[in-house]
Amino acid sequence: MRWVKLAALLFVWAGIFVCVALVHLWVSLLRLPNRWEIISRLTQSHAFLIRKILNIEVTMVGDVGQLERGGYVIISNHLSYIDGFVLASIFPVVFTTEGRFKKSPVIGQWLTLLGTIFINRERKNQVSSLVLEIRRKLKQKANILLFPEGDSTNGERMLPFQTAPLAAPLRNRSIIAPVTLAYSSVDNEPVSNANRELIYWYGDMHFLPHFWKLLSLRSIKAIVTIRPQIECFRYEDNSAGRKKLAADCYNQILGRRGKGSLYRQEDDEAVEDSTTLLST
Repeated sequence: MRWVKLAALLFVWAGIFVCVALVHLWVSLLRLPNRWEIISRLTQSHAFLIRKILNIEVTMVGDVGQLERGGYVIISNHLSYIDGFVLASIFPVVFTTEGRFKKSPVIGQWLTLLGTIFINRERKNQVSSLVLEIRRKLKQKANILLFPEGDSTNGERMLPFQTAPLAAPLRNRSIIAPVTLAYSSVDNEPVSNANRELIYWYGDMHFLPHFWKLLSLRSIKAIVTIRPQIECFRYEDNSAGRKKLAADCYNQILGRRGKGSLYRQEDDEAVEDSTTLLST
């Protein structure tokens, strides 16, 4: 079973590589203005195939159709590397990920073709270029999938939110669509402390051994809850506004309002330093 799934995944990934490359060529030849909206919809089709190969069943809570027109920033909690495929199979999105993956052989080129936005948390001077790239793709009616925690967890609590990536939707007056992702069962057993590491990937866990175990699973069930949207025009484009936006996003994903939200002070300071470069 593992080898069959692996072969199927490699076939789909190779197909994505070829299809996306051809679509890029087609868009360039016709000079179409919405390159990343087209690529995001192609990504959705392939993510759906990957989800089916991994036997991940998704239950939706809320209205998926409200995100069809594109140009949203979709934010979610983060539990595993399969989160992106689960969410991208439902919504057409452009991914965001850590900057270190850009230099990975094959994977880096594949992610670049998909329009992935690479976030380097160690280089605060790159915040301005990050904001501009997100803004450009939002204007092309592509949805941006963002995990504001910046890292995956074991699901016991969410990490503090980074504020830097939220500066782009704030300045673009975009609409943020918070979603909550939860895995409810694995091989027909409720997810618990005893089996959650078969799905969750966090901390210093090694990818290849974890992925090999994941391929052995017969079924995974996930629940995706679409929360009320957040309209960025209601927030001031300054440090206080970013902190308030991060707090509201945090609480929406938790399904609550009020205290208990977190943000990363150092990220907000980095955005403040780049404000003069992005005021136009």
